[in-house]
Amino acid sequence: MKKNLENVYEAQIKALQEEIAALQGQQDKNEREIAMNLGGGRMQDALLVMTGQKETGKRDITAHLKAEIMEMEEELIRQTKMNGIVLLNCCVKTMEKSNKKMVQQHRLTGHCSFLDFQVEFELTDVQEDTTLVRTITDLNIVMDSTEFKDFSKFVSGVEDKRHLLLFFRTVRRFSDRCEDRRRTFQHFQEKYPRVVSLPGGCRAETMQIKSPKLAGCALTVYWSIEVTNEGDVTPKIDLLTKMPEKVLEMDSRKVIENAPDSFQSLLRILGAEASIDTVIQSVAV
Repeated sequence: MKKNLENVYEAQIKALQEEIAALQGQQDKNEREIAMNLGGGRMQDALLVMTGQKETGKRDITAHLKAEIMEMEEELIRQTKMNGIVLLNCCVKTMEKSNKKMVQQHRLTGHCSFLDFQVEFELTDVQEDTTLVRTITDLNIVMDSTEFKDFSKFVSGVEDKRHLLLFFRTVRRFSDRCEDRRRTFQHFQEKYPRVVSLPGGCRAETMQIKSPKLAGCALTVYWSIEVTNEGDVTPKIDLLTKMPEKVLEMDSRKVIENAPDSFQSLLRILGAEASIDTVIQSVAV
């Protein structure tokens, strides 16, 4: 009985080996036929698929997408360096879609220098014959710029006109002028710590100059940044005086009274930093 079982098992094993050999031979034949029917790059692709080195184009698609993403990231870095605007988040939601019209809601968050912003707008694409007409149908800008009255007024005008590009152009120019003022105020506070103070911080509009020898004598540099509805950004610097009555009575030549006008003359000739330095030195001495 045992020997009969062994003979049966050996026969089954032999049959399986013959079947495996036949299948392998058929696979080799199929692969040769496929290779003969394909030419050039297609033959190479088929061989890669057979050997498991290529997954039917998936790797090519993935590599292409990665290259596109890298190119877009590099372009974003270049744009950031050029315009100073850093985008931190972007969300797009399709509100309406048909053969001739599509409405998408966009939300952008980012900052330009120290100015944070969130921009929400609806972009409407309408296909008219062979022309695609794209318009912004709604615009809402959120900024923590309540301390900048002129800029807040400008932002309201931009929202009414739905002029998104004007906002981005102007916010860069405005932030640059604010940085100029901040650097100047901070420079003088560090250079003349006993004379110069910044009650509202280095980003505020005022810098106070006090004489260490004359009690009650103080000058204030008021540096505002005006923004028109058209996006023109202009710094405006004024000098304000605060002197005791006795000092004013002794000023027979009206030097203190004429100081604001004289300061404006200095600005036109020397520029902001040199003019402020001149005023500080006159008070410090």
